Amino acid sequence: MKKLILILILLNLINYSNAQNMTDIEKNQLIKISSFLDSISNRMVEDIKGIFNEDYGLLEKHSKSNIKFYEFEVFEDGYRINFYPMDSEYNQLGFKKTLPEYPNGFLRDKDLDLDHEFYDFNNESDMDRMDEFYMQLSKKVIEWFNKCWKEAGGLNVNNKYSISIHDSNDIYDLNNQKWIDN
Repeated sequence: MKKLILILILLNLINYSNAQNMTDIEKNQLIKISSFLDSISNRMVEDIKGIFNEDYGLLEKHSKSNIKFYEFEVFEDGYRINFYPMDSEYNQLGFKKTLPEYPNGFLRDKDLDLDHEFYDFNNESDMDRMDEFYMQLSKKVIEWFNKCWKEAGGLNVNNKYSISIHDSNDIYDLNNQKWIDN
């Protein structure tokens, strides 16, 4: 337990120091986005509960017996989260869009696009800072989803669930509450 607490403290310090590289504009944008995510938490909790009640979006040619694990995937263009029941060979057996009332993602372009006039695209430091903003944003979305997951009762499910960021090797094991190497 002490080891876990120490790790969490170290991660918060690392995140704090990384966030220190961002400008006030970027930090304020993250605060606004966090506030918006909190405002739609109840809807995400309901979508997750629907999945727990076997609303998997399975294709007709597949049955529940084919499912070996379940994956949520975050797409950074608009920040939408899709759900896929998967077989043992990592094939998608169906598809379900969470928060369907946001067909292009729950964050609008104006939420995601910082003032590009503010960045010198030939300056490595500016580009690193922009990358840091988007990394912090992705992390906030995963943390928010995990909070919704827990509220929906996710810690009490027996099936294997994870969430990942599209086109990355970053996978969060929702059942065991930890990042896993892929």
